[in-house]
Amino acid sequence: MIVFDIIVDGIVKETIRPNARKLRDISVFVNEQMKLMRRKYGYGVHVKRRMIF
Repeated sequence: MIVFDIIVDGIVKETIRPNARKLRDISVFVNEQMKLMRRKYGYGVHVKRRMIF
C-alpha cells in the first residue's frame, strides 16, 4: 500500500492513505488533497511517498 506523508517545516503533520489501487486514481486523489493541504498549511508543504507492507 502506498501512503503519502504531508510534511510542513520538517515535521510530518498528516498521512494520506488513498483507497484506490490504480495509479491514475491515486494521482487524482493526491492532487485534490494537495490543494486542500496548501489552503490549510500554506505553500511550505512537501509530500513524501512511502510503501507499507
